[in-house]
Amino acid sequence: MNRVVAVCTCVALCAAAGTAGQAQRGSASPNPQLALRVDLDGMTARVAAGPGSAPQARADAQRLAVGYRGFGPLVSTWGPADYALNRQMARRSLVWLGRSSLWYRTDPLVTRAYLDAYDSIGSFYRGHGGWYYPGAYVAYAGATRLARRLAMASLYDWSQREFDRYALAYGALAVANGTLVGRWTLPSDLVEGAAAAPAPPPLKPVEMPRVDTAAMSADERAAYLDVRDRFRSVSAHVHSSRVLLDQLSARLHDMRLELHPENAATALKMQGFLEDAAELVQNGEFETATDYLRRADAERTKLKSVTGQ
Repeated sequence: MNRVVAVCTCVALCAAAGTAGQAQRGSASPNPQLALRVDLDGMTARVAAGPGSAPQARADAQRLAVGYRGFGPLVSTWGPADYALNRQMARRSLVWLGRSSLWYRTDPLVTRAYLDAYDSIGSFYRGHGGWYYPGAYVAYAGATRLARRLAMASLYDWSQREFDRYALAYGALAVANGTLVGRWTLPSDLVEGAAAAPAPPPLKPVEMPRVDTAAMSADERAAYLDVRDRFRSVSAHVHSSRVLLDQLSARLHDMRLELHPENAATALKMQGFLEDAAELVQNGEFETATDYLRRADAERTKLKSVTGQ
């Protein structure tokens, strides 16, 4: 009898020790989301101070990529507070990438790290339960934006391939989920505290930026007037094409059919070139803005067989 009691006591003590050891190991292991949030605090502070060193920027982008890759196995254990924290970090991560990425675009190692971070965020929100698709949309749109600007500047021969790749990833996500193309493209589209499926932003034409012409020379004013007229025409046509594509997507979705992902990717490219043109006009780069407007209209032309416009 005593032997039985002794054995049982030993088993109980061993089990308790094992449980205590697990608890100790668990408490010693930080919550990966909280750890990444601490990293984001430091990254955000560094961005606020202006461009830092390229190695630091690369290391920060790699932190984001590694952090998001580690979240996948944990999603099934999350509760409401974990999801809320993750949505908050999605916006912060994508704001950081968007604000700092162009500072280092002449460094191929850094730009690769940024594209990898975008890809890791997009893959996480696309592949782990689909609970927050807007995060994937904005990540792929951000990667497309960065690759587009690199390709237009002819900085790297691989940037055009990355441009096509991420635009197609965005398009494939859109048509697979029956959602409208060209929505959720900026971090500001991710409203903090929003539920997993916030209402998509409404489709609006890209407006011509206001430019002060008072200090312009005659030649500068002529260049501005030319790009202004071209911008208004292209913006109206792009918006009309997007509306028609949305309507077609909705009809196909009702019939359990989908747009071709290439068409959705083309719509994203079209919109992106136009948005970049608006920024260039705002900065007074009228000749370059005209090149971007031509590219936007060329992408729109590719959709004529689909939209009829």
